[in-house]
Amino acid sequence: MQQNDEKWSQTLFQQFLDLFILPEIGRRKEAGKLEDSFNLRGAQVIFFADGKKPEIRINSEIRAIASVKLKKGISKNKNDPIRDTEIEGLDKIKLTEEEDPDCGHATLIKIENSWIIAFDFRYNKGLAQKHITTAKQFYDSAEFASNRKNWSSCLDNLFSAAELASKAVLLLIPDPKFRKKATHSGIQQRYNKFADLGNVEPKYREAFNKLSGLRARARYLQGDIQLSEEEIHVLLENVKKMIDDAKQRIQS
Repeated sequence: MQQNDEKWSQTLFQQFLDLFILPEIGRRKEAGKLEDSFNLRGAQVIFFADGKKPEIRINSEIRAIASVKLKKGISKNKNDPIRDTEIEGLDKIKLTEEEDPDCGHATLIKIENSWIIAFDFRYNKGLAQKHITTAKQFYDSAEFASNRKNWSSCLDNLFSAAELASKAVLLLIPDPKFRKKATHSGIQQRYNKFADLGNVEPKYREAFNKLSGLRARARYLQGDIQLSEEEIHVLLENVKKMIDDAKQRIQS
């Protein structure tokens, strides 16, 4: 880790201590739930997508799956316990499958005399995955219609696929109001702003906007569809990439 990374991590670590963990320890001590000699070995802050107050876990309350690097000369079999004195470092920490898949988290663990902090502030990953799965279904229908040259059906389904993929990406940013209710125009406007910041490929935004403009013609026959077969195939290709991009953002 570079020096700048170390300073940034130390600052972030201190912020979580000051904002969440130390106040929670103080409350528990006042309530008689912790001894004055309490020794902090780890903490976890769970952030909820619906805006509910974060949950703070201390020491043995932490629930997480960690990919660890063992010290030289130490080997383990599956299900063997691992002590902190046997660990050289942590590669990745994520929440267990029993947790709400839409939560974000920050997990702090002390290994011997050093602290390691891992976090994932992507919210609504479970809900976003459902949107991606459904987007793929609409895309498959669009591709099937394209093969049969049913262009109206193709474009209508392709718009739905693009909108669902766009919403999946936007759901990763915490906003309870957007999670609860998002209109067609709201999704499009937000995705365009997201693209303006350089967060997605310009061709994804262009495809989504073009399909939005074509939807009324394709579904409600409000005008002719003046696109070549080649242009429709380009839209198909870009929406497929939008879905893949959304999927990668969740899985990384």
